[in-house]
Amino acid sequence: MPDSAAIAARCCVVIGLLCAAASATEAAQPQAAPEIPRFSATKGEGLPAGWEHVPLASYKAVTEYSTTAADGQTALRALAHGSASLLVTRIDFDPHRYPVLSWRWKIVRNVAAADSRERKREDAPARVMVSFDGDSRKLSLKERVTASAAESISGQPFPYAELMYIWGNKVAVDSLTPSLLSTRIQMIAVGSDDAGVGEWQSYTRNLVDDYKRAFGEEPGHVVAIKVMTDTDNTGGEAEALYGDIRVQAH
Repeated sequence: MPDSAAIAARCCVVIGLLCAAASATEAAQPQAAPEIPRFSATKGEGLPAGWEHVPLASYKAVTEYSTTAADGQTALRALAHGSASLLVTRIDFDPHRYPVLSWRWKIVRNVAAADSRERKREDAPARVMVSFDGDSRKLSLKERVTASAAESISGQPFPYAELMYIWGNKVAVDSLTPSLLSTRIQMIAVGSDDAGVGEWQSYTRNLVDDYKRAFGEEPGHVVAIKVMTDTDNTGGEAEALYGDIRVQAH
């Protein structure tokens, strides 16, 4: 009869093979794309389910966000009156696995006095923002101090890096503009000035390509998706409608 040591060894081999087969089966099964809470799924008016309204600072007026029926669909309506605040949904996914970001929006009222290149006039009628995780120890002392100050003012974690897709003003479409607050925030203008105002616009972006272009490195995990309509710098007014935001594989 085989001794107990031989039996144990054979059992270990069998268990190892079963575990390997299970892992291979799991890896072969396609995983569902991350689900970003849909504005279109919200019933009635008010804040959309799965999204949090976050002020930028206690002394800033907040933008009005609510879901509404618009053009035969339920969309998010944003109204800014000399104000700035965010809608945020927390999420966690690898952009290498799901790099394709898509969304629609409609600029109802642009910010006439805005200039995306100037801090005192850097407002936008619409933004879709993607926050990324990363090793903050790699950042400069200046960037770490900026992040710490921003967190103390807003009470919210400052992202390691953020891509901000904006409706720009006084900049070219597809231009890349660093935020004057931090170079860890890079703005990509997907629309600009008055071209297309009043019409639904659809966009598809590759998060990995855009991140490498903006920051010169591979992205970490996405940790939040945000939208913002703001006029706090110019003191003006803006209105935008946001459709659903989606993430998917290639």
